[in-house]
Amino acid sequence: MAGKEYYLMHKNVRVCLMEIDEGGRLSRIRINQAEKEHVPLGGQMNSTKFHEWWRDRAIPKTRHGAQTALQRLGYPSAGSALVNNLALSLSDCYWIMPRGTDLSWEDVNLYANDFVDSFGEITINRDYRIDLRKATRFDCAASQGELQKKWCIDADGRRYMIKGNYGQSYQQSLNEVFASSLHRQQGFLNHAEYTLADVRIDGDQEGLGCLCYDFCSEGAECISAWELLQTVKLRSNESYYYPLKEVCLSLGMKEADFTAFMDYQIMTDFLISNTDRHMNNIAVMRDPDTLEIRGFAPIYDSGNSMFYNVSFQSGKDIWKTDYLRRHP
Repeated sequence: MAGKEYYLMHKNVRVCLMEIDEGGRLSRIRINQAEKEHVPLGGQMNSTKFHEWWRDRAIPKTRHGAQTALQRLGYPSAGSALVNNLALSLSDCYWIMPRGTDLSWEDVNLYANDFVDSFGEITINRDYRIDLRKATRFDCAASQGELQKKWCIDADGRRYMIKGNYGQSYQQSLNEVFASSLHRQQGFLNHAEYTLADVRIDGDQEGLGCLCYDFCSEGAECISAWELLQTVKLRSNESYYYPLKEVCLSLGMKEADFTAFMDYQIMTDFLISNTDRHMNNIAVMRDPDTLEIRGFAPIYDSGNSMFYNVSFQSGKDIWKTDYLRRHP
C-alpha cells in the first residue's frame, strides 16, 4: 500500500518530502536542496543512514512494557505510533507535517503545547492507566532508552522526565541522584540534576523513581554522539573516541572543550562503575535556528552503575571468592 506524503520539518523549515506507510516505513524521500543543511546529521551521508535515523526516532522495542503499551493504545507498531504523533520529541525540533495541512511548529511543538505522555503513563504505571489520547492532541512518542519513562509538565510549565528501574530494586534511581551529588561536589555544572520521585509499580504499589528536567528547548536541541558518528565512515574495531572528536571539532567545538568534558566524564564513570555510557548516552547541544554546536549536553543516564544488577548476597559471594583467591 502506498504511503501518505509528509514533510519532515525542522521547526518551520521544510527539510524533505517523503511517503510514510501505516507502519512508519519511509519511501520516495525528496530532499529540499534549498534547506539541505537542516537534514538531520545522522541522515546526511546517504539514504540508508536517513532511514536508520528515522527508525531510531521511534520508541525502542526493548523498552520494558513497550509492546503491551502499544497494544493498549491501539498502535500496531512503534513506527505507527511515531507517525500518529507527528514524530514529535522533547529532545529536538524535528517533526512531520502531513502534506496539504497548514500546521506550524507553533501549533504542535511539545515545548509550548500541553500534552499527556500516554505511552509513558502505561509503561511506568502499568496498572494505573490514565488518559488515552482524549485529553490532548499529541502524545510523546519519540523517546529513547529501555527503561520505563514518562514525560510530564509541572505547575510552572516546565517539562521533566520520570524514570523507573529494572527489577525490584530502586538502585538505578538512587544512583542517578548520587551521580548528581558527585558532580555538584566536584563543581562540575554540566550535568542533569536528578531527584527522587514517587512511581507506581507492580501490584499498584508505591515505589521510587527519579526525575530530571528537560535540558532541551525550542532554542537548544540534542544530537547524540551516535548520530554524529553516522556522518563519517567508521573502521571496524576502532574506538569511537577519535572519530567523535573529529566530528565535534569539524562542527566548531574547541579541542580543549572536547578533551575537558570527555576526560571528566570518563573519570566519573570509572569511579561509579557506570556500565551504560554508550554513544546514545553522550550528546551535543545545537541551536536549531543557526545550526551552531554549543558544546556537550549535560551528563545524563548514570543509573546503571555501582553494581546495580548485583544482589547483596551475590556481591558478598564475589568478594569472598576474590578474597580467598588472593589469600589462599
